Amino acid sequence: MVKTRMQLKGEAKARASVVDVCRTLMLKEGGVRAFYRGIGSALMRQVVYTTMRLGIFYTVLDTAKQKYNRALSPFEKGIASLTAGAISAFMANPFDLALIRFQADGALPPAERRNYGNVFSALVRITSQEGFTNLWKGATPTIVRAMALNLGMLAPYEECKQRFKKFWGDSKKTYFASSLVAGFLAAFMCLPFDNVKTKVQKMKKLPDGSYPYRGFFDAFKKSIGREGVTKLWIGFPVFYVRIGGHAMLTLLFSDTFKFYFGHYFK
Repeated sequence: MVKTRMQLKGEAKARASVVDVCRTLMLKEGGVRAFYRGIGSALMRQVVYTTMRLGIFYTVLDTAKQKYNRALSPFEKGIASLTAGAISAFMANPFDLALIRFQADGALPPAERRNYGNVFSALVRITSQEGFTNLWKGATPTIVRAMALNLGMLAPYEECKQRFKKFWGDSKKTYFASSLVAGFLAAFMCLPFDNVKTKVQKMKKLPDGSYPYRGFFDAFKKSIGREGVTKLWIGFPVFYVRIGGHAMLTLLFSDTFKFYFGHYFK
């Protein structure tokens, strides 16, 4: 929520500090509950997106290892992570679209707010008012963002584990250090695309019937021209806490579950 609001304030050239955004949410938009607006959409997105990308990536990795009887190269791991990110992001885009709109709604004037009740009512209204295909509005930046995130998260994690094991063996230190590197790279690589995705998915028609952006590349170009290149990373500390922490926990829990369930089902 805080990250999204900071990106939208940056688009409007308004003050966009973490403190200002948190103060607005607490004092003007309902207190602590405002930070969890759209939580249903966020959970549904994770159910589809996270499980699918991990499943695809490790299935490709394990299948390739068995077929070629060797460890995959960094390039091959990168291709697997890009493929997993693209497919899973496409499938989860409707929930991602609903999430962005939930989070952006409170920043709009009351007359312009969509006031969705929950994630499913949001999907129904988007379909009826804008058309079924509009559930994939902003799909291009969403897919590019996911590809960048997965390229920074999954491939480096596996590569770092492979290299760190030479020094520390199959230890907790190896897994933690690998996840730390992957978390930082994932956040750094995908934030610019996340920034543009937010702007594309929350946009509404202008008085003349046109949209502020013609698409992903137009939004990217206008964002750089209006705010500067460095502003593509606006809110990075907040984003890193969210994505870096999320990536680390996801990877560590994934390996833990694979270890225990792998032994259980052998």
